[in-house]
Amino acid sequence: MDVIYEPKGKAREYADLACNIYNGCTHGCKYCFAKLYAQENYYEAANPKKNFISRLRKDVEKLDKNCPEILLSFHGDVYQPVENDLKLTRHALEILRENNLPFTVLTKGGSRAVRDFDILEGYDKARFGTTLIFTEQADSGHWEPGAASIEDRIQTIIEAHSRGIPTWVSIEPVIDPLQAMKLVESLQPFVDHWKVGKINYYKEIEDAIDWIKFRENIKSLLQKIGADYYLKRSLTDL
Repeated sequence: MDVIYEPKGKAREYADLACNIYNGCTHGCKYCFAKLYAQENYYEAANPKKNFISRLRKDVEKLDKNCPEILLSFHGDVYQPVENDLKLTRHALEILRENNLPFTVLTKGGSRAVRDFDILEGYDKARFGTTLIFTEQADSGHWEPGAASIEDRIQTIIEAHSRGIPTWVSIEPVIDPLQAMKLVESLQPFVDHWKVGKINYYKEIEDAIDWIKFRENIKSLLQKIGADYYLKRSLTDL
């Protein structure tokens, strides 16, 4: 396949299939793994992949309805500001639904995604997720300066839940364990599934946190509220 692919390494814990629509991401998250591989101007603009829709259609023809869930996306957020005009993500979701394929969205774009909830709503093979790692906007503004605000992302998850769309939240990378715990406590009525993973590539932060203690605390909380969750191997293998 082409624009739909099988993730490798740690990414495989999130999805067996994935699809990235844009090259580059204006969210500019400082913890993003993509910066390890990207060109210097990766955060300056979001450029759609050449002939993306026609390439997607060709990939879809090779899949059947029982294929693994397709995640949009691992890098190049599918709801960056440019998507408001290009509508490539919307078109991609329409194609996936028309072909009865399972998919999930992961974004920090907040309410920009609400425009497309009509595609996810009532379709039992679709899920909607967002990344949230802070409760304090000042921290979010520092680490993920171009992403939607915390409140905007929270309200978008609540909106998806209210419309019957299965929801999930990725708390990765955990940078402040206390804020991660607070997210679970406050959002648990609206979130159907949680994924949690520790920060990587920032040794000074990694070394300052008791990760085993955090792992046990977050696991205890998730079990206490009866949540469906997945702790990434970065935590479970400690």
